[in-house]
Amino acid sequence: MRRDLLFLFLIGWATICLAQKEKTVQEHLPTENLEMRKDSNKAFNKPKRKKYAFIYVPDGDKILYGNQCVLEQTHKMGFEYVVEPRKIAGSKTWKGKFLNNLWVKTKLVVTRSPFWKLILKKKIKECRQMSGDLVG
Repeated sequence: MRRDLLFLFLIGWATICLAQKEKTVQEHLPTENLEMRKDSNKAFNKPKRKKYAFIYVPDGDKILYGNQCVLEQTHKMGFEYVVEPRKIAGSKTWKGKFLNNLWVKTKLVVTRSPFWKLILKKKIKECRQMSGDLVG
């Protein structure tokens, strides 16, 4: 009888322990806001994160890879350039890169403008002039 009661007690205790949910770090500290006027630990105050699509390029000659101004301009359009040389171990296949780039560029034509590439080239040129990368 005592064994049965002990067994039922242990099963009940294990069920209660397993039913409790552990709070994650995001639930404890949901935001990264450091302003003094706002309460930073509120879920509605959490900064919005955006997922950016990637356009794979074999070299970073004309995209000014590493220039913060260009990175901001491409993020405003919703994508980011990724320099991935051909025939490097662990990289995507040419077919995978082509299909990915086709999908992202088609999405940019629909969401931004058919002239998104010309608009971006103009903004890259302005960034080059501001950062001093433009020669001539």
